[in-house]
Formats: sequence, structure tokens, C-alpha cells
Amino acid sequence: MKTKILKKRHITLVEMMIVMFLIAMITGVIAYNYTGSLDEGKAFKTKAGIEKINTVLDLHLATHPEDRNDIGSRWREIVAASQLVKNPEELKKDGWGMEYEVSSDSNGDIEIKSQKYIDYQNSKGKGSMFNSSNKSH
Repeated sequence: MKTKILKKRHITLVEMMIVMFLIAMITGVIAYNYTGSLDEGKAFKTKAGIEKINTVLDLHLATHPEDRNDIGSRWREIVAASQLVKNPEELKKDGWGMEYEVSSDSNGDIEIKSQKYIDYQNSKGKGSMFNSSNKSH
């Protein structure tokens, strides 16, 4: 009667290194895609914030046109006093946590800017879904 000797198969160091390399590559791709999604989310929040602030300030100026000249310095208190805003402290900052820059141009139009949003648009190029010709950016 013949007996077979079974050999145990062990994992070699090279095989372990290959598996670790593949896991690292997959993790890197996921992290890269996740970062892009975060920036798009911040851009979306910023664009929505700009539009909401613009609406609140337009409504305020419709009833208080005398405030047009000092809108750049008073916009925070106007937003805080508005009944349209649930959380004014959150609305005062863009998606990156930076405060908006609000001013009035020579025609009396309100300009709301976020430098991080502008940088994001420039880095994404013309193909970004958040890139538009709206003056309030």
C-alpha cells in the first residue's frame, strides 16, 4: 500500500507583496476619485449658497433700497435677520469654510464671490458642471 505524502503549500513573500501592491493601487484610485467627489460637493454647496445669499440680499434691497451702498459691510447681519435662512452662520461660509466676499458694483448689482470656488472652476476648466456665466460668482 502506497501512502501519498501531501505537501503543504505556503504563501511566499513575493505573493504577499504582489497582493499588498494591488490593494494599495486600488486604495489609491478610490481615494483619488473620492477627493474629486468632495470638491464637487463643496462647489455645489458654494453655488447654492451664493444663489441663496443673492436672493436674500435682493429681497432686502427691494424693501430697503437705501442699504445698497453699504451692502458689502452689512450683508452678514441682513442674512442673519432674514426669515428665509435657517442657519445663517453656515450660510456665511462657502463649501471650503471660507467666508464669501460680497460687494456692489458700479451699476448697483450685488457681486458674491468665493475665491476657493473660483479656483475650483479654473482648475476644472470649461467642462465643469458648476461653471456658468452667472455674474454672482
